[in-house]
Amino acid sequence: MNRAALKLDAKSLLNAHFKFFFLLFLPVFILELVGGFMSAPREDYYDAQLNANMPVWSGEQTLGTILIYVGALVSMGVFFVCVDAMRQKLTYDHPFQKSMTIFNNVDYFLGSIVIYILEFIFVMLWMILLIVPGIIKAMAYSQSFFIYRDAVDRGEKISYLDAITRSRKLMDGHKWEYFVMALSFIGWGLLVTVTLGIAAIWVQPYMALSFANYYRELVDEHEAEVTQEAQTINNTPVMASENQPTTTEDSSDQSDDHSNDAPKE
Repeated sequence: MNRAALKLDAKSLLNAHFKFFFLLFLPVFILELVGGFMSAPREDYYDAQLNANMPVWSGEQTLGTILIYVGALVSMGVFFVCVDAMRQKLTYDHPFQKSMTIFNNVDYFLGSIVIYILEFIFVMLWMILLIVPGIIKAMAYSQSFFIYRDAVDRGEKISYLDAITRSRKLMDGHKWEYFVMALSFIGWGLLVTVTLGIAAIWVQPYMALSFANYYRELVDEHEAEVTQEAQTINNTPVMASENQPTTTEDSSDQSDDHSNDAPKE
């Protein structure tokens, strides 16, 4: 898989429709910014009666945490839109409406929450053993949200665990390239830090489109392999039958030869 080509396609699409993607990601930016600010600990909140060194969790911080989780859900719906964009199935209008995609379908909403919880549990269990196996499993499960969403769009009944299993199988032999692709964005992450988050208005859509394009290419390759295997299986009986001798004709020919060789009275 050509990582540079995938990122170049994503970058070209982003530059061509930057206004749309900026407005598409704007609710995510706002929720992340406001939620992060509100949930940050305040040193001036202390309960002297209990413990002077123990900060009290305020209602403002609770609301901020809720906003962060809502932002994560909204970003998942935005990622679905990015997949549609890389598949050339997207009309570039009504960006705010499309940013709420996760709430337009109950299956999208519940599936994203349950799959996230299951993945978190599985990865943490692997992390108990060692850090590296947990990271590997996190990459193996990385496509489960998209797989579940595609199944819902096809009208296919699929369980949450089945989506995770399919992701693990789809990522067989691709985890290293996925890891390398993630590492290739370290420089962009540093740019976001240096600019105090301002660069995120371009970097975050760029990363989302790049990984959406990666998923599209991954699915296309898998479907091509399945089609090729099916054709090979279908062609095998035909080839075998063509190579088999025609016993009926041979036996009739042999009987004719014996009759011709018989002495004439």
